[in-house]
Amino acid sequence: MDSYLQSLRQGGPLHLVENGEEGFAIVRRSDADRTAFNDVARYAVDHSGDEYVALPRSDGPAGYDRVFIIPIGD
Repeated sequence: MDSYLQSLRQGGPLHLVENGEEGFAIVRRSDADRTAFNDVARYAVDHSGDEYVALPRSDGPAGYDRVFIIPIGD
């Protein structure tokens, strides 16, 4: 797993991690800045491809509240 995925999987001030069978989800913390989390989510989606697949979930208004990450070849 590349270092970017490892950093996502560790969680942080913007997101919690929920593990799943096929991968993991990064979930925006309730007290996290929405714009900052959206930046992380968009980066994960924009850079998915050979290493992982990123499936975002909209929060309704104009951003994301979680992204499910499926590592490829893990």
